[in-house]
Amino acid sequence: MIFRGVLALLVGVVFTTVACGCRGVDVWVWDWADVVVRQRTRYGTPWRSLTVMRVYFGVLGAVSLVAGLYFLAN
Repeated sequence: MIFRGVLALLVGVVFTTVACGCRGVDVWVWDWADVVVRQRTRYGTPWRSLTVMRVYFGVLGAVSLVAGLYFLAN
């Protein structure tokens, strides 16, 4: 359980960093997805805009952080 908690916290921190746009990480993820992801919107990426991508990563980051704290507490 400790491993799951630490892993979830690590993933949550990474997702939150992307959501906050720290040091241009959000643009790097946007460009990476443009190269890797095959299913695209008409804008050329899997997300409609950079803001939508940041909201998705923010929600996933918050959920991962809560899950990590839950696993570490139990």
